[in-house]
Amino acid sequence: MKRIERKKGAFLIKIYIARHGETTWNEEGRIQGRSDPGLSPKGYVQSLALRHHLKDRPLSAIYTSTRQRSILTAEPLANHSGLPIQSQPALDEIAFGILEGKLLHHFDEELKSEWERFKDDRFIYRIPGAENYADVANRIKPFMERLLRVHEGHEVLIVGHRVVNRLLIGMLMEYPVEKVLKIEQTNDMLYLIQRNTEAKIFHYMDGQVREGL
Repeated sequence: MKRIERKKGAFLIKIYIARHGETTWNEEGRIQGRSDPGLSPKGYVQSLALRHHLKDRPLSAIYTSTRQRSILTAEPLANHSGLPIQSQPALDEIAFGILEGKLLHHFDEELKSEWERFKDDRFIYRIPGAENYADVANRIKPFMERLLRVHEGHEVLIVGHRVVNRLLIGMLMEYPVEKVLKIEQTNDMLYLIQRNTEAKIFHYMDGQVREGL
């Protein structure tokens, strides 16, 4: 697992990491990846909750992927704060290739075999037409290194996706692979990473703030 090393004397940066709101495909249990479904009604409510959580924070930037579920989740807060949404291809969700659009619990035998092989070695195995975790880590690391330089001493928001956020957190917290694979984030969960010469992580859930995953 690639890491982003902490530098001595760095000013504190606060990085809020949100997952996009629930989509129509989340409701149906479909694999999304690079596909671009819109938010469900529940997802729009979750986007308003994100605005409520962060509307009083002195954010200097809002980053999203290029997928509409990420952008739409950030829009209420961006409209409130007056900050532009900066959509980054590096933050797009992992490509799932031939699995995209398929119902997770209705795979045929071939797709079920591909899914199981991927789950057994997510950093190495590629489903046909897809990426593995290492591919995603390689594309997000340069973005994160730049973000840490440009926004040192500030607060920023990233609205990403399940796999992308898992890898972002792993890099920033310098977690081993085994711990990275256990990171979970529901559509209404918000992480905060505070980082300078040390790194701390907090999560917001059901109106409560707790340190740790």
